[in-house]
Amino acid sequence: MSPSVAIAKFLEAAGCEFFFGVVGHGNWALLDALERTRIRGVRARCEDHAVHMADCYWRSKRRPPPAVVVATGGPGATNLIPALAEAYYSSVALVALVGAGPSQWFDRGGIQEAYREGPEEWIRLAKPVTKRALMVNRPDTALEMFLRAYKEAITGRPGPVLVQIPFDIQATPTDYREIPDPRAWTRVAPPAPDPAAVEEAAALLAAAERPLVIVSTGVHNARAWDDLRAFAEEFGLPVCTTFAGKGAFPEDHPCYVGIPGRFGDEHSVEAARACDVLLSIGNRFTDLTTAGWTLYDIPRATRLIQVDVDPGEIARVYPVEVGMIADARLAITALARALRARGASGEGRRAWLARIDGWRHQWREKMAPAREKEGPPLDYAPLLDEAARAVRDVDPETSVLFDTGQILCYGPSFFRASSRHVHTNNGHFIRMGWSVPGLVGARLARPEHPALAFTGDGSFFMTGTAVATAVEYGLPMVWLVLNNRSMVFERRMEKFYGRHVFCDYRIEKTGELWNPDLVKMAESMGARGMRLERRSEVYRVVTE
Repeated sequence: MSPSVAIAKFLEAAGCEFFFGVVGHGNWALLDALERTRIRGVRARCEDHAVHMADCYWRSKRRPPPAVVVATGGPGATNLIPALAEAYYSSVALVALVGAGPSQWFDRGGIQEAYREGPEEWIRLAKPVTKRALMVNRPDTALEMFLRAYKEAITGRPGPVLVQIPFDIQATPTDYREIPDPRAWTRVAPPAPDPAAVEEAAALLAAAERPLVIVSTGVHNARAWDDLRAFAEEFGLPVCTTFAGKGAFPEDHPCYVGIPGRFGDEHSVEAARACDVLLSIGNRFTDLTTAGWTLYDIPRATRLIQVDVDPGEIARVYPVEVGMIADARLAITALARALRARGASGEGRRAWLARIDGWRHQWREKMAPAREKEGPPLDYAPLLDEAARAVRDVDPETSVLFDTGQILCYGPSFFRASSRHVHTNNGHFIRMGWSVPGLVGARLARPEHPALAFTGDGSFFMTGTAVATAVEYGLPMVWLVLNNRSMVFERRMEKFYGRHVFCDYRIEKTGELWNPDLVKMAESMGARGMRLERRSEVYRVVTE
């Protein structure tokens, strides 16, 4: 069988459910092989859409097998790059299969070959934004190279991998007769924490007067939600999440604090500033979640215990008292066992939790008028408040996505998550338009639950044709597009400096703020379009 057929059969044996892609002359054999399996193909309108669909499929599942992306070479492959970067910095596993021209023509400058610095060097573009990117150069080693890349995607810190296979190699007959057992190539146990580090960390936590736990993607990828909740409850530990960690801890729980940092909750910021021991689990300390690295006073006032599956993230930003290379779930379990052995409990933390609760009540009272505005115009806070109420009433397990822009400043704080299936950009690469195609992947991953995305008009216009894909495949979902005819986040930031430059979409001749009619756009793609102007309209639209 050919490398394309062998790879497709391996993915089928691994239980892969979906591949997303765009056809091009460079990937014909790959697509033909995948179409002959039970794996369902989804035609995207652009290659970056395919990546975002696979990205949100993973976020909705948080376990192998990942989804697959298929693209042709040259510009098709290049369209993947910004979306791959978003997945890479969000620790999202996916597999991209990319075509290229015939290998016997490399260095001639054949169609779509990146040849001016050497034979077909497009792969160099993908290396900074993938966990692994490689070019297959022999048909007889293609499957083995793919297996290593696949394993890389789903072990350790998950991430996207990209395998580029030239046109001729895709279809060359080889001696492959049997497909390897996927388990034999992916049976890699996650790392357990060092016992000495666990004891050091437990001693710090047991002695802490004002401990705080902050969690992010690492808890999601370890599927450690229940372990984290039990840990916090048993030892009276307040828990914060980052944007990317939203939903990892129940937001109606008395131990839940909120999201600290820039655009976070004031009570979370106060807790972060006041804590004496900080336990960070699967969290990178980005500039957004630390307010430009000004939030914590580490190590002078706060001692840091940092747990991460990736050793490169430990002590990247702050010096640590204890650094622990470990899977989040295994680390939480080990810490709970060590604290229990010390006789620790949550009894001594009541005053600290009550102090945080006081800050929380102050914040909610302060924000109450913003939440209750009726409109028009419809503002962010009431939109999010009503949408969250609708989700809780209709299906608390609804998939909810927040895109880049001003909505990301409000969403994580004002939308109260009712499940772990609330996903935001990670606060690092922050690619605009991520949620529009991403919602397709989220809905396919969990077809029994509704899907809802919040996005601005700037983001929507970048990837809005993904609505057509949802219509093609009969996927009911709701996009709430905040249409202000402007890059509002940039406009508000510029205002701090007394400037207003290049932010608004206008008719040049008249200066009138303008956008295409979004309702008509939706209708032209086969979807239903509605215009909302008041808080009282939101619940009805989301629940329909």
